[in-house]
Amino acid sequence: MRGTTVEMTPHADPPGAYAEGMTSEPVALSSGTSPRPPVRVRPGGYVVAALLATTMLLVRLALGGVLATNVPYLLSFVAITASALLYGFRPALLALAVSALGVNLLVRPPFLALDFSFSTSELLGNVLYLLVGVTIAWMGGARQEAFVAAERAREDLAEREATLRALTDHLPGAVTYQVEETPGGGRAFRYVSANLEDLVGVTPREAYEDPNALYGLVVPQDVPRLLAAEREALARHEPFEVEADFRHRDGRIRRMHLASRPRRLTNGRTVWDGVQFDVTERHEARAALERLNADLERRVEERTEQLLRSNRELEQFAFVASHDLKAPLRTITSYLQLLELKFGGALDEKGRRYFGFTVEAAQRMNTLIDDLLSYSRLGRERRAVVVDAERVLTEVLDNLAATVTAQNATVLRGPLPEVVADETQLRQVLQNLVGNALKFQVPDRAPQVRVLARPDGDMVRFSVSDNGVGIAPEFHERVFGMFQRLHPNERYAGSGVGLAIVRKIVEEHGGRVWVESREGEGATFHFTLPAAGAPTAPPA
Repeated sequence: MRGTTVEMTPHADPPGAYAEGMTSEPVALSSGTSPRPPVRVRPGGYVVAALLATTMLLVRLALGGVLATNVPYLLSFVAITASALLYGFRPALLALAVSALGVNLLVRPPFLALDFSFSTSELLGNVLYLLVGVTIAWMGGARQEAFVAAERAREDLAEREATLRALTDHLPGAVTYQVEETPGGGRAFRYVSANLEDLVGVTPREAYEDPNALYGLVVPQDVPRLLAAEREALARHEPFEVEADFRHRDGRIRRMHLASRPRRLTNGRTVWDGVQFDVTERHEARAALERLNADLERRVEERTEQLLRSNRELEQFAFVASHDLKAPLRTITSYLQLLELKFGGALDEKGRRYFGFTVEAAQRMNTLIDDLLSYSRLGRERRAVVVDAERVLTEVLDNLAATVTAQNATVLRGPLPEVVADETQLRQVLQNLVGNALKFQVPDRAPQVRVLARPDGDMVRFSVSDNGVGIAPEFHERVFGMFQRLHPNERYAGSGVGLAIVRKIVEEHGGRVWVESREGEGATFHFTLPAAGAPTAPPA
């Protein structure tokens, strides 16, 4: 729609305006478009045709003294023509037959007697009369059928227009329109649906009389965008859709969605067929949602920054705490060693046992501090690159060779592919899992460990299986927590941090870790890492 000067039209909502501008494509409607049965002549048409022919004969008789001898035939043609135009071909044939018999009975001597003895000239004249009469009847009947067809078309068109008006005039929150470009660059509405006033406060009659009554409601800042969309649609011969703000007569700003299609008429003018929807509520809801999203994003960013800051502070605290705790622990260990050297021989069995408990506790504390320090460093030290997992596992098994030999363990390994990971952290994961598989064993049973890998989409799934003590299902999640132990330290030494380190490393690489096990039946630990070249691989 344009905000340019518009030419006024002399009509105001003409009944056929909308139908005149409709496209040439048929519109399938439930009424007014189904084929109608052919016209049947009512019996009254035959009666009237016969009366017309009889009337013309009576006129001939009444004026017989002053009329020429060929006038009866001319009057009969009048009756035939009128019957054909009014009632069609068959009543006109009846009028022809009545006229021919009437002339023979009433006009041609002998009077009131049928005489079929004709001279050659009379016979030719009668044949010519009949041929002309049939021709008049056929032509008039065809004309009458054309009149009926035209009337039917007009009625169908009016019915279709009424149906379309009924549909478009009651569209909730929408207006349909048809506007034509006039000479001089103006515009004139050919049709506007009746609910225009509900939408913007302008009546259809006001729009017909002055299209600027509607165009002038577009807020000025949206006019250039509307004009640009319209020019592009004309250049491409395609419809356009655009949203713009309209100022309602009551002062409210209403958001409208306009969809219009240009169409060229036979007279060379352009007609725009369009619909205009009120999308104010949708626009306001979308704006509110965008504000909410922006607010949520801001809060998430603030919260993320707080978490990052807290994580940095916690990592720094863990590092400092670990470092500071090890200083007095080293002092305790040193003095315990001195005491053992100086007074070890003076202690009885119970004293030596207590002394051993103290030294062992100090060593466990030292291991726990080291594990805590390793855990705190995980997030800061990761550097993901393409790593040959096969080589890393070989190094891990070399580190554990003494344990494998001492326990008479069997380690089976399959081919391991390249993955995207921090090599040191991958080594730590495999070391922890294989080490646990060797450690958590049933006494007097030779450990059997299996390390395998297989593709899993964009990831590689590793599995470390053993024939050890197993884990009850209710502890499958708990074992990955910090300082979580399922066995007393006297039986299986450790800090309870190893699997927590495994989980943190794997999850920071975009993978996941889980265990499948039943108590007494061994365990299989699975973890996934991005395959080399996978799009899900985290950046180095």
